[in-house]
Amino acid sequence: MTATPSRPPAPASARPLRAALALTLAGAIGSAAAAPQQYHLTVLDAPPGASGVTVTDINDAGQIVGHYQNADFVRVAVLWDADGAHPLDVPAGIDIDGIATAINNAGQIVGTATDFSSGIAALLWNAADPGPYSVISSAVGEAATPNDINDAGVVAGGKGGFGTGAPSRAFVWTAEGGLVDYGLQDETMPDQQARWNALNNAGKLVGHWNVHSSSVHAVVGQVGVPQVSSMSAMTEQFASIATAVNDAGVAVGLGVGAEPVLVPILFAADGTYTEIPGATLDQPNGGAIAINAAGVIVGTAGIGTASGIVPGQRAWVHIDGVSYDLYQHVDDTGGFTRFSNAVAINAHGVIVGTGRLADDSVGSFMLTPIVTETIFADGFDAVD
Repeated sequence: MTATPSRPPAPASARPLRAALALTLAGAIGSAAAAPQQYHLTVLDAPPGASGVTVTDINDAGQIVGHYQNADFVRVAVLWDADGAHPLDVPAGIDIDGIATAINNAGQIVGTATDFSSGIAALLWNAADPGPYSVISSAVGEAATPNDINDAGVVAGGKGGFGTGAPSRAFVWTAEGGLVDYGLQDETMPDQQARWNALNNAGKLVGHWNVHSSSVHAVVGQVGVPQVSSMSAMTEQFASIATAVNDAGVAVGLGVGAEPVLVPILFAADGTYTEIPGATLDQPNGGAIAINAAGVIVGTAGIGTASGIVPGQRAWVHIDGVSYDLYQHVDDTGGFTRFSNAVAINAHGVIVGTGRLADDSVGSFMLTPIVTETIFADGFDAVD
């Protein structure tokens, strides 16, 4: 980077919301003060002997996906639903890591199976029958990693790089057209990499490009148009990543603020961005990770370092212009010493994420809005 921007102005509101405040009433009816939404904690369990339970996504039916590490230190892709945890099958082999990365509202799940001797297979499962899988890609050297799937079953991610030295390229997969290479933001730039991180039901794609050991820059695209485009002149000048996009086309992510550190950001329609107010909490940096249909955003305050140790990392939710530390707004902490990352939120305001347990191991949680008044059903004011 050649320059550092002044701190982006805070938006007057997070975005036009369909719903009003996601707040419960504080104290007696008629009280002038209101408290932030409270949540009920559910710990996402795994089979005995499992560790490192890591959630990645939730759909509107409350089905959740992620992975855990078994007693042999092999990662197992998993689906959680009302009946508990269901391991997802992967191709036969020795010590093949399985990771489920995303689930859509039709119950379709995408993820990967990694054999460290032969490469990565991109897989598609169905929550209705979580055993069998379909292979999206297993071509030698292709190493396709799905990052998201929309309700039409369109998959987006990045491919290439595993064991080949080739940079990753953005891709889109459909059942009809198979895997299509969407390329790079600039095909003439040596060692450039690109990937899609998310897409919505209208087919809007968001992600980032970068050169190895260099700054990242947000990109945008459209399903059916095989190209990767810069989000804006601002995102090309300053480090930025687009991590999620809702069905209104509103994207969130990380970007450089007043200081040369990444902070949670909200993208405008023209691709420029502003910092999400208060979302770094008491940390020096952070990122927005997901946004739901109502425009409620979740993310993390305190992002990784080279050592991987982030003692103060905090999960947050941003509602109607205000950011809240989720650990401070639950009915029970359930053995967690802190919530580190809020990684997904569904249309009902249910949040999933990861945190640290008493032994400092990784665990995962689901937070369901507690409804104390019928007007606040699903955590949102039902009156438009």
